[in-house]
Amino acid sequence: MLKETLPRNPITIDDVKPPTSAERILTTALDLFAVKGYDGTAVREICEAAGITKPTLYYFYGSKDGVLRALIDSGFRRFRQLVDEAAAHPGPFRDRMKLLARALFESARTQPRYWRFMHSVVWAPPSTVEMQSVGCTEFYDGVVGVLAAAAVDAVAAGELSAGPTDIRMLVLMGSITEAATGYVISGKPELTPELADDLIDTILDGWN
Repeated sequence: MLKETLPRNPITIDDVKPPTSAERILTTALDLFAVKGYDGTAVREICEAAGITKPTLYYFYGSKDGVLRALIDSGFRRFRQLVDEAAAHPGPFRDRMKLLARALFESARTQPRYWRFMHSVVWAPPSTVEMQSVGCTEFYDGVVGVLAAAAVDAVAAGELSAGPTDIRMLVLMGSITEAATGYVISGKPELTPELADDLIDTILDGWN
């Protein structure tokens, strides 16, 4: 059984210290966007719930769009950091993918509203996400590129049999994110380290 875990970096704002006004805006907006959607949330609601004034929100983020972009950029950075840390971790490809699955499961389990928010961004009508659509594409391509390169290296090292890397990335990403999404929607499956390990073992055994 794999014992090592990646360092945990929470997706949302860390509130160990008293949150600043800028942090309160983001955490409040995340909660509102996750429940009501971006279009259904007014700047007034964010300000009232965060205990700040509209000029304060405009000072830090310029607009509601600016708040949205800050949340998306922060989320993308944290997600990409988990992927990069897993890919760069010493050890076999199989163990690194287990670390990644565990880290993403932990993120979905502890930050379900963040995952719900990010899904709302990806699947929102074009008028809502036009501002950040290019960033979404670049983020996804970057994540897949890191994992694809690691898989290619594993084939070269004899850890995996040769196979179509693009199809393998669909299987890998699809399986992990489907489990996480299922949990956020219905609470099932339970996102345990054991499930993460079994999922990766099943996938990679099939590749070999």
